Amino acid sequence: MLPVTARLVTTGLRRRWAAQPVAAAVFALQGSGALVLPLIGRGTAGAVACVLLFGIGLGVGTITLPHLLAERYGTAAYARLYGRIAMFSVADKAAAPLAAVALVQAVGYGWVMGAVAMACANAAFALLAYHRL
Repeated sequence: MLPVTARLVTTGLRRRWAAQPVAAAVFALQGSGALVLPLIGRGTAGAVACVLLFGIGLGVGTITLPHLLAERYGTAAYARLYGRIAMFSVADKAAAPLAAVALVQAVGYGWVMGAVAMACANAAFALLAYHRL
C-alpha cells in the first residue's frame, strides 16, 4: 500500500517539478528513515515512523528510471540501457542480504542501517547532479 501511495504522490509532484529532484528528495527521506531506525526504532511509534519514511522510497526508482532513460537517451536506446541496468540491479538485490549479514556479524546492525542510508544519500546526490547536467 505504501509504495502505491508514494508512486501517486511522486506522480503528482512531477507535474510541478522535474523527476530528478523529486526522486532525490524521496531517496533522502528513505535514507533518513534507515539512519534513525537504530536510534528510535525500539518502540512501536519510532519503528512505524522509520518504516513509513523508508517505505515511501519503494517504487520511486521503478517509476523514475524509465522516464530518465527515455528523456536522456531517447526511446531507441531505452531497452538496451534498461537491460544493462537491470542486470546489475538484480545482482545487487541478490547480494545485498548476504552483505548485510556479513556486516552485522562484523560490526553490528547500526552499521547496516548506516550503509543503507549512505546508499540512499548517494542516489539522491547522483540524481541532483544528473538534474544539473
